[in-house]
Amino acid sequence: MSMIRSSVPLTLAILWWSTCSAQTPNTDSLWRVWADTSRAVEDRSEALFDLFGIDTNLTAAAAVSRIMPIRGADTLSHTYILQFGIARYVEGVDHGEHARYTAALSALRQAVGGFKRINALLLESITNRAIGQLFVQLGQFNAAANYQTQALKGAETLGDTTIIFLALSDIAYAYGQMGDDFRSEQTYRRCLELVAGRDADREFETLTRLHHCAGASPAALSADTCLQRAKALVARSEVNNGKEKLAHMEARTFLKTGVCDSALVRWEHQLARRRSALRPDPVWISWSLSLVAQAHLCAHRYKQAVQCAKEGLSIAREHGLVKETMDNLEPLAKGYEGLGEDRNALRTWKQYYAGKDSADATSSAANLSGSLLAADFAKQQFADSLNIARDRELERRTAQVNIQRERTRRNIFLFSGLGLLVFGVVLFRQRRRIQKALHRSDELLLNILPEEVAEELKAKGHADAKHFDQVTILFTDFKGFTEASERLTPQELVEELNTCFKAFDGIITARGIEKIKTIGDAYMCAGGLPVPSSSTPAGVVHAALEMQAFMIARKTERDAQGKPAFEMRVGIHTGPVVAGIVGVKKFAYDIWGDTVNTASRMESSGEVGQVNISEATYELVKKEIGLTFTPRGRIQAKGKGEMEMYFVSSTNSI
Repeated sequence: MSMIRSSVPLTLAILWWSTCSAQTPNTDSLWRVWADTSRAVEDRSEALFDLFGIDTNLTAAAAVSRIMPIRGADTLSHTYILQFGIARYVEGVDHGEHARYTAALSALRQAVGGFKRINALLLESITNRAIGQLFVQLGQFNAAANYQTQALKGAETLGDTTIIFLALSDIAYAYGQMGDDFRSEQTYRRCLELVAGRDADREFETLTRLHHCAGASPAALSADTCLQRAKALVARSEVNNGKEKLAHMEARTFLKTGVCDSALVRWEHQLARRRSALRPDPVWISWSLSLVAQAHLCAHRYKQAVQCAKEGLSIAREHGLVKETMDNLEPLAKGYEGLGEDRNALRTWKQYYAGKDSADATSSAANLSGSLLAADFAKQQFADSLNIARDRELERRTAQVNIQRERTRRNIFLFSGLGLLVFGVVLFRQRRRIQKALHRSDELLLNILPEEVAEELKAKGHADAKHFDQVTILFTDFKGFTEASERLTPQELVEELNTCFKAFDGIITARGIEKIKTIGDAYMCAGGLPVPSSSTPAGVVHAALEMQAFMIARKTERDAQGKPAFEMRVGIHTGPVVAGIVGVKKFAYDIWGDTVNTASRMESSGEVGQVNISEATYELVKKEIGLTFTPRGRIQAKGKGEMEMYFVSSTNSI
C-alpha cells in the first residue's frame, strides 16, 4: 500500500472539520472506501472521518477490525500497526473536533507511538502537528510549539516542504500567542522564503501574519509592504477568494488608523459568510464576532460591541475554545467600560487576566497530562480486572464438575494465582520507578549529547569519533564584552548572556543545527552533523542573520533603557571535521580540524553587525534565494595568510 503522498498530506485532506457534502453520506460506500487499502490514505482517512461523524460509538479498533479481523491477525505486523495508527489518528481528530481533548490526546499519542515503531516518519510528523494544534486550542502554546518542532524535524528529514511550511507557521503562531513577537516574525519570514513565488495562497496567508507582526524587529517587513504585496497577488488572480481575504487585511489597517466603519463593513461581511457556510465553524464564527466587536468599540458603539462579544464568548465556551474566549473577553470588558457598567467590566477583566496568567496555564498543562496518565492507568486496571474475573469464573465451573480431591488443587491454584498477582503488582511498581529514572537520565543525556550519539553511547557503552566531509561551523563573539561587564553586576552580566544564548539556541534548533559549546561570551554551533541531512550551509547562514537581527533589536531595546548592550561579530566556514566525545568525566561532544580554526578566523576577521563567510561557504550558498553578498577581497587572517571573505545579508531585510 502506498504511503501518504507528500504533495497532498493527510492533514490537508482532513482538517479539523470535514468538507463533506450537505447530504448524509452512504455508510456502506464509506466503509468500502476505508476498507480498500489500495486507495490513497487521504481518501480512506476522509471516509473514516465521516464514519466517526455518523456513528458516535465507533472506535479505531472497530474500524480496523472491518478490514483486518483481530482473530488471526498479527497485531505486531507493519500492516496492522499502520492501519491502526491511521484509524487512531482519525479518531483523535474527531475527538478534537468535539472538544474531547483528553481522549483526543490519548488517541493521537498512541498513533505517534505506532508510526514511530514502523518508521512512518511522514505520518509521525503529521500526527505531532495535530497534537500541537490541540494544545493551541487548549491555550498551551509552549507545549504546542514543542510538538510542532518535532513535526518540523521529521518533515525536514524527509524534505517535505508542505509539512515544513505548515509546522513553521504553527510554531510562529504559538510564539506570537506567547508574546514572543520577535521569534514569531522571524519564523513567519522563513515561511515566506518557502512559498514566495511558488504558492500564492500560502504566500498571501504568510503576508497576512507578517502584517500583524510589523514593527516586531528593525528588519521586519512594514505593514504597508505586506499589504501592497498581498494586493499584487490578488490583482493577478492568484489567490483563492483573494478579494475577501484582502478585505480582512484592509480591515486591520482601517482599525489601526481609526477608520472604524470601513473595518466594520468588511468584518460583518466576513461574519455573514461564515455563518452561512455549509458546516459553520464555531472557531471562525467566534473569532469573527470578536473582530466585529472591536470595530464597534473603535466607533464608540459600546452596546453593539457588548452584544457581539457576548455571543462570541458564548460560542467559544460552548466548544471549549480557549484562544477565542480570550479574543472576546477583552472587547467585552472594554464595551462594559464604555457603557459605564463598572461591575460587569471588573468581573470580565478578572476573567481575562485569569486566563492570561501563565502560571495557571502551566498548571493546566500539568493537570491535563496527569489526567491522561491516570486515564491510561485506569483503563489498564479495568482490562486486568476483566482477565482476573474471567479466570475465576472458569475456576468455579471446573470446581463444580470435579470430585472432592480436585478442590484441593483448585485452592492451591487460587493461592498461587494470588501470589503471582501480588508479585506482579510489586514488579509493575518497580518497573515504573526504573522507567521513570531511565527517562530522567535520558533527558539529561540528550541535553549534553546529540540524540544519535546518545543512542550509540547507550547501545555500545562508547561512541566512535566520526569524520564528516562537509560541516558548516558558526562562531560568534561579543565586541566590548570586558567593558560592558565592568558596568554590570555579575548577576546582570550572566542574565544578559543567558538571554542572548537562549535566543541563539531557539534559532539554531528550529533549523536543525547542533550546538557545540559556549566559551565565555563566544558561541559555537555546527550544521551537517551528527546527521548530514539535518541542516544545510544556507540554513546556517540564515541562522547567523537571525542572530544578528536579534542582537541589533536587543541593543536598541537596552539603549532606550540606558543599559549597556553587546554588539556581535559572526564568522562561518565550511569544511571537513572529526566529531566525537571528549573524556569520561563531565564528557562533551566536540569537533576538531582545521575547519574549526578557519571558522574562528572568519569571526575575528569580521565586523560588528555583519556575518562574515569564507570562500568555501560562499561557493555553497551563492545561489541561495534571499541572500546578498559583498566581496571583501583577500583579508589577512591570523595564522592563515590572506583569504577571500564575503559579508552576507538578507534581501528580506531591505
